[in-house]
Amino acid sequence: MQRELLIAKTEKKIYDVLPHEPETMATTLFVIGMAAYYMWRMFVITPQHEELVTFYHFISNGPLYSALNWPSPNNHIGYSVLASVMNYFGNNYIGLRGISYICAVSNLILVYRICKKFFAHALPFAAVVLYASMQVVNEYSIQGRGYTLATFCFLLAVYAATDMCRAVEARNYRYITFIICIIYGVYTTPSSIYWAVPVCLTTVVFLFINGFRSRKFFESDAENIYFKKLNSVITAIGVSFFGTLILYTIIWFMVGAKRLVGDSRSAFYETSDGLVLLRNPIKALGTGMSFMYMQRQQDYGRVDLFKEQFLSWIVDLLNYMLPGFWAVLLIFLVSGVAIMIAECIRHFEYSRTVVNLMAIINIFFVVLVLIATHNLPSLRGFGYGSFFMTLCVISCFEKMINVTIRFYNRAISGKGLFVKHSEKHNETENVTRTGKWYDGLGVYTPVVVIMLLFIARLFGSTFNSQVGIRENDIFNTMYIANISAKKAPCVLDEDQEYLLKFGFDLECDKRDVTGADVVILDRNMMEEGYSGQYLSRFYQTYETIDWEYLSTMHIQYENDSIILYTK
Repeated sequence: MQRELLIAKTEKKIYDVLPHEPETMATTLFVIGMAAYYMWRMFVITPQHEELVTFYHFISNGPLYSALNWPSPNNHIGYSVLASVMNYFGNNYIGLRGISYICAVSNLILVYRICKKFFAHALPFAAVVLYASMQVVNEYSIQGRGYTLATFCFLLAVYAATDMCRAVEARNYRYITFIICIIYGVYTTPSSIYWAVPVCLTTVVFLFINGFRSRKFFESDAENIYFKKLNSVITAIGVSFFGTLILYTIIWFMVGAKRLVGDSRSAFYETSDGLVLLRNPIKALGTGMSFMYMQRQQDYGRVDLFKEQFLSWIVDLLNYMLPGFWAVLLIFLVSGVAIMIAECIRHFEYSRTVVNLMAIINIFFVVLVLIATHNLPSLRGFGYGSFFMTLCVISCFEKMINVTIRFYNRAISGKGLFVKHSEKHNETENVTRTGKWYDGLGVYTPVVVIMLLFIARLFGSTFNSQVGIRENDIFNTMYIANISAKKAPCVLDEDQEYLLKFGFDLECDKRDVTGADVVILDRNMMEEGYSGQYLSRFYQTYETIDWEYLSTMHIQYENDSIILYTK
């Protein structure tokens, strides 16, 4: 009897946990399917160059080393620290990409949870499907870089911020979550400042406006719940700022000390980091800040070409979301922002005003900052913008559905087709039931269209293809050569060295062909005076390779870019 009661209680708990709404059930199944797909990508897609640099120089050296070193923008510090911990599980794929995988799946859940607060008509499910269709989202879903982790911090910060703005009393854990997300997002990728500032600004603006509008309902500003929360939010923003500053100050000290120790012109040349920090910490701090600033500048486009390239940069960003659909996305972007602005002006009491403000302020903030600085950063840092693009699309569909429902309800009620201006517009309209089986099915048309788009993207050429073609060619060639069984392999470029470490756990310091029993030759090395994009990765060029020794080896395999020589 007791066993039966225990089983019954367990079944009830499981039942309570499982989703019951059709939309939530569909979302759950979709997220499970995407989790399986991302798992496949994690082990099948060969790491590209930036991932390999991150793994070789940071992740494989442990969390402490990752936290205290920033010799190049390749070290997304916050990501490298977590990935270094994950790497203790003993699988390099999990170590490199495990954090991104967890965040990619979590991001789908967060997109649904955020949109579920503000939209109806199955549009939250459509939002998840559309977001997963984005090329930049899919491409970085499992990459061993900090972009997906930063997007997770962004989405969780938005989720916490909307809760803080809408809840009658915002609990402390929401503020703590908000603070952690802002700090760790910027700590992971400095470009996260493009979303961190607007998210903070939106929260302040929304609470201030609502506090001002509701002053007549409270005896004093001290009792105004919105002003109370505004004070807490400002405190949280201050803590976030100082927390981020402390983390980066540590980096600036360490990087500056290492630069001074390695600079032959420095008074601390060939001494120690500790000595630099003890004798001249201000010099170390300034050197570290200057070095990081110069490194970040290398990621920007040329200032003098800004006017010529700004519009094409926007087109490239939209194409990075849905390749070939930039014009359609631009229409949705402009229309979505216009709808959001109109709703904020005419219906500020709507629940989705806070998320509308979030999108409006973020989009205008980024545009204004880019124009003011005349810089065009790498598109990779704006993957989080896929969420705002999704919001714009969903807002357009929500508006079209609501307007159509108003026309339909008036038509079947005999009041005429046109809606009077004085009639109340609900935030979410519902179809008047007539008893017909097809009542309300039309509102799901946008969902069907987005699902068809996802299917087309899923079976398209760009969705499942390798990201690093060259790296994949080298990796496959290493397996063909059975390189782990060779006694004298050599590495002629960085990618070969990093892939040998990542895929076979082999350290190789031999960088010339003489005496090697396996050589993987990039065809660009056969070109005299080569100065292409891969030159900076090469250890050897046409002018330095021992061609006489190479002619004694056997060509085992070759393709358009790689030649495999073996003994």
